[in-house]
Amino acid sequence: MNNKEFSSSIWLLSEKIISMGLNLIVMLLIARSLGPKIFGELNYLLAIVALLAPLTALGLNSLVTKEVLDREHQSAQIMGTSIVIRIIGGILAFALVLVFINFSGIAHGSNFQLALLAFINIFTATYAIDFYMQAKMLNQSVVKLRLTVLFFINLTKIIGLWQSASLNFYLAIAALEMLLTGFGFILLYHFKTQQLTKLSVNFTEAKYLFKKSSWLILSGIAAIIYLKIDQIMLGTLSTSEQVGIYAVASRLSEVWYFIPTAIVISFFPKLIKLKDTPQYSTELQKLNDLLFTLAILVALPTTFFATPVIVLLFGNTYKEAGLVLSIHIWAGLFIFMRALLSKWLINENLLKFSLVTQLLGAVFNIVCNFYYIPIYGALGAAIATVISYATASYIALLFHHSTRPMAKIMTKSLLLPIRFIMSPKSLYKVQNRI
Repeated sequence: MNNKEFSSSIWLLSEKIISMGLNLIVMLLIARSLGPKIFGELNYLLAIVALLAPLTALGLNSLVTKEVLDREHQSAQIMGTSIVIRIIGGILAFALVLVFINFSGIAHGSNFQLALLAFINIFTATYAIDFYMQAKMLNQSVVKLRLTVLFFINLTKIIGLWQSASLNFYLAIAALEMLLTGFGFILLYHFKTQQLTKLSVNFTEAKYLFKKSSWLILSGIAAIIYLKIDQIMLGTLSTSEQVGIYAVASRLSEVWYFIPTAIVISFFPKLIKLKDTPQYSTELQKLNDLLFTLAILVALPTTFFATPVIVLLFGNTYKEAGLVLSIHIWAGLFIFMRALLSKWLINENLLKFSLVTQLLGAVFNIVCNFYYIPIYGALGAAIATVISYATASYIALLFHHSTRPMAKIMTKSLLLPIRFIMSPKSLYKVQNRI
């Protein structure tokens, strides 16, 4: 890793550590204040809005980074077109929420706030600028922007806690956070590039980007379904209290997911350059081993100390979340490795497999949730999560020759403890059988 990549990683990791700590503290206070039922309703509604993200992103996130690196001289056209495409996607997502509100009748009396969140979601179209900054290794500036918004939003939430704010207050704050971040990216792009007025929209470029991202759009929809459908299904098949229990456990589990994302984002430009070189496979294996090791270091202690930590932080009303967390945390093994897999699929032009694996994960998650939630509630949703993540991020790769190279890398990482203690001769034989 060169100095620029190291600095980029440090900035991203520092931001995530700060935001993780602050968000955990504020979430803890909100959860204790609202109680499992109201906290469950809040997370149920936020989960619905989260389903809109892939319709707004339209698969252009990491694709923007790659295209800007490959065609730097056309970056203004790429960025302008990408933002407009995302705006159209956001408008479509907003329309779908209005349909949901009018016909579902299950929005828990917060129809206006849900519609407001969906409308403000349109402004996240400018988040495409984040991926331009990644290509230019300007993560330091992005971190400063996000931390500024983070501190302001969490300060506002704390004031709301002091005033015993209602559910609708926290939904409005979620909308404000999206709005401030969206406008912040516009200002950041202007000051860093002086090319805001040079942004252009090109129909041919739009067709090209849309064609290249088509698999990613569908895979993004599938991914967010199996990431968030559990809370929605819990709210439908179980109770709001179970949603609140699961939300606490999953938040503590998912808070670690920033680690692989930050690491892989910083390495992605390097992996693009190393493709078709002898060092490519070696670097992939080293990076995947690192991600797997970090996941194990998180999962093991969490399994043993989940319940006492939950009780200490959230009180006895959330005690049930301890067992849920001890199961849910093991999904991290596959999420950590999935971060690298997602970039590898883009770099290898295997975008359709991103869809196939994510869709398979979504199907497994829905089926397992239907089976386990009525029996085990929040614990059932955690079991379904681990099964679906393992299926989408590892098992599915074994069934096609194009993805087996990455399956081989993941298998070696899963065998890392054995590789570590075996003799070089025995290790060589095992690796050649994989």
